[in-house]
Amino acid sequence: MAAAHPSPEYQPVVGDSTDDMQLTAQQVAHEAAMAEVEETLLNIEHTIRRADRAYRAVASRSADANLELALKEAVGQLEATRKTLFQATYFSGDQQRLI
Repeated sequence: MAAAHPSPEYQPVVGDSTDDMQLTAQQVAHEAAMAEVEETLLNIEHTIRRADRAYRAVASRSADANLELALKEAVGQLEATRKTLFQATYFSGDQQRLI
């Protein structure tokens, strides 16, 4: 039987989170801002679902064509707002937006 070779000491690929995760003030502020964006996107998503549910309810009852059109338009605008916010925050990189 061959002699067992001592295995080298385990070296984790990812370092200890307490040592490597010293965030700068700018990184902390960015994380807080992104949390606010995420919360906003979640609220917009809930609003889209609620407006779509209202649209379907009004459309199924044929109650009022103006209400139906207004709700359909609101859903479209909310979806566009969600897309704009998502793309502007998650895919903007480090570039400054010009409005």
